[in-house]
Amino acid sequence: MSTSAGRDTGPGSERLAALERLRARVQRTADSDEPRYSRLRTAFLDALAAGDWPPGDKLPPETEIAKAVGLSLGTVQKALARLAGDRVLVRRHGHGTFVSGEASHSNQLLHFRFVADDGSAIVPVYAEALDRSVVRVRGSWSEFLQAPSCIRIRRRINVADEFDCISEYYIDADKFAAVLELPLGELDRVIIRNLLANRFNAPALSITQRIAAAAFPPGIQRLLKLPKAKIVGENSFGIVFEIFSHTHHRAPVSFQRIFIPAGVRQLEIPSPNLR
Repeated sequence: MSTSAGRDTGPGSERLAALERLRARVQRTADSDEPRYSRLRTAFLDALAAGDWPPGDKLPPETEIAKAVGLSLGTVQKALARLAGDRVLVRRHGHGTFVSGEASHSNQLLHFRFVADDGSAIVPVYAEALDRSVVRVRGSWSEFLQAPSCIRIRRRINVADEFDCISEYYIDADKFAAVLELPLGELDRVIIRNLLANRFNAPALSITQRIAAAAFPPGIQRLLKLPKAKIVGENSFGIVFEIFSHTHHRAPVSFQRIFIPAGVRQLEIPSPNLR
């Protein structure tokens, strides 16, 4: 998007501009006999083709769409339901509506490649940033990164709208302080290793991985909304990944911890090729 002096080009302005273009598309067919929900569905398809909401992106709330395009909430819901039925969109109760496609992270989130029922395809996954903060508590992350304080980015990874996983991503708070200035919503769809490579010239060139079956800490159980258990059982037990990433000259660049509940889909673990 081009910029000019005094023009707001932040995420909020881009969101409003996309909704304005959607309204214009709907208005162009105002004289048609086609049902309103169908006209809105077509307008959405045109907007998605134009890249207003790329694959993996989260749409604005239904009420905001209805107000922006001048149609009833029921009309918007019907149009979105039709698009979800066509697998153009994925609707997640309590989380929102997302654009389908490969950029929904299925192929780029290396540790969340869950196998579909046919045994070969990878089911769609969607990342939702929960919080981002500076942590000074010592742990595996600080020992590896050799940093007095770290930025921790926690995301919930929804898998095919069937179950959730939790990702904790740690980076040096001094080296990557600019990450704290990003709108939290931008961290929903970004591949964090790509962000570090492109904005900070800190690509992950090699990784070491560890995996264990372990009980989840209470905080992780709460984020996953698992039922409380007095003893360690299937609901509080699962797979824990630890991923140690190195950049140039084998310098540590990130530490990631992933929690995958027990009793879910099979996980495909590809040979990493990060170069």
